Amino acid sequence: MHLQALASVWRTLGARTFPNLALEKNTTDAALIADAVALHFQQGVRIFAIASGDADFAPLAVRLREWGCEVWCFSMEGIIFQGVEAYYDRVVRFLPQPTAISVTVSVVQAVPIKPVHVSVPAASVLAAKPTPLPKAIKPPLPPALPDEVERILKAVPGLRDTPQMLNLIVPLLRQQAILGKATKSTVFFGRHAAYFTLSPTHQPTQLAYTPPRSMPPASAYKASAESAKPVQKLPERSAASTPATAAVLSWPVLIRRHVAPPLLAELHGLRSVLLQLAVRRVSTADVLLAVPEMLRGQPCSLSAVAGRLREKGLLRPYQSALRVLERHPGSFAVEMSCTPQAVIYLR
Repeated sequence: MHLQALASVWRTLGARTFPNLALEKNTTDAALIADAVALHFQQGVRIFAIASGDADFAPLAVRLREWGCEVWCFSMEGIIFQGVEAYYDRVVRFLPQPTAISVTVSVVQAVPIKPVHVSVPAASVLAAKPTPLPKAIKPPLPPALPDEVERILKAVPGLRDTPQMLNLIVPLLRQQAILGKATKSTVFFGRHAAYFTLSPTHQPTQLAYTPPRSMPPASAYKASAESAKPVQKLPERSAASTPATAAVLSWPVLIRRHVAPPLLAELHGLRSVLLQLAVRRVSTADVLLAVPEMLRGQPCSLSAVAGRLREKGLLRPYQSALRVLERHPGSFAVEMSCTPQAVIYLR
């Protein structure tokens, strides 16, 4: 890159430049790959953002994800390579900025207009009353937080503003007897997935606080269920499951399941093995972090749960959610005989 030509930009941003080797060939891509590997192994960086749609960085993204890192791709629409979603955890596309269009405006001489006098009866003027302004609607107060969530925020007040490193929060919570010595942090924060978010999904290192909405949680879930689909009732279930009168909760599905592209027999078998390994890495806490609605103990639509798992990158678009749920029979129960098919979290 020609850094000298952008000297004013670096000065405005207060950035420190790192010139590459003094060679005729541009080796910037190779230098960035080497820096990324060094950052991971020397400083423990686990989240990477690659601002390029070039396929040359795809091997780097695959290798970083194999090491447990989370890799995002940021690129302009139209210059990104095909099938990029298979190599990154998330892809953010930007639309090109519209070009400025010059418009020619012709000046026309203004012609004066004679004023017209209109007589209005005094009685009509007196009868007219100003329309009162509508009263300002006060926003509803946010719902009260659970006691355990309040204790966490009191112990780590910085969570209200910015995400915090998990390895710094866990010892503090254990010291104040908020988190048990034998309790896993992923399971602990999974119980409060509506308020806290762990990232990345596999081997999380960061914790972020999500303030609750103004609408109480019960009303929000009820409104979502009524607007998405008509209420269905589950048939009779065993004593370990929820009652048959529980309504099935659902929400709009953004990413639906589709058929996997055809491959050679050798590659098809390799892909099948890789997908099985990916499913084994998804834990119960990962599912609850992706679908916090299940923590209420209410049956959720299986298709809606699968869509949420695909949005969070825990499930490929051509995978079935049953492959993940059937690995945790003690945590999830799936009802296939009702319409819509439902899944329940067993507390």
